[in-house]
Amino acid sequence: MQSTIKHRNNKMQILKAARDVFKTFGYKKTSMNDIAKVCGKGKSSIYYYFESKEDIFKAVILYEATIYRGKVLKAIKEADDPYKKLKSYILIRLQTDKILSNFHSALKDTNLRHIKFVDKLKTLYDKEEFRIFSNILQSGVSSNYFEIYDIKYAAIGIVNAMRGIEATLLLNTDDPLLENKVNNILNVVLFGIIKR
Repeated sequence: MQSTIKHRNNKMQILKAARDVFKTFGYKKTSMNDIAKVCGKGKSSIYYYFESKEDIFKAVILYEATIYRGKVLKAIKEADDPYKKLKSYILIRLQTDKILSNFHSALKDTNLRHIKFVDKLKTLYDKEEFRIFSNILQSGVSSNYFEIYDIKYAAIGIVNAMRGIEATLLLNTDDPLLENKVNNILNVVLFGIIKR
């Protein structure tokens, strides 16, 4: 039992060090020596816990993905109407970009697609995101909050619009007006610009 806890703690120490190193240098420029130096272990100790740099990177990404998913689901659950659920989801995406940078960069960096698990993660993430948006939109239709004729295409449109807008908003996630900007963008995306 004691050795299992020690094993888990050592592995987590390496994982946390690797998160910082990958965040600083990126996947390509990070070496096993860099990770070993940061966590104060020999390279052979790292190989005892992880087979390769790719194996460590995978563990880091999955660790951050788990944190991200938990934050998203919690934010959506705590919001009390479909509009607030959408806003919470978008704000979480923006606010976690820096603290979960390895996960977000794995999703965005096309140079990492040669890594099989990154490509698979991207596919799973896209499906999950469309499922979440579809569920929010469906709950909005069911509660008479939204009027949508085709939820699938509405979800695709909103997700793609948010991804495009996100690129601009990510330039300054410390902006005190970020939430107001998200509100304004959501209003345009959901309610349009036509005067009623």
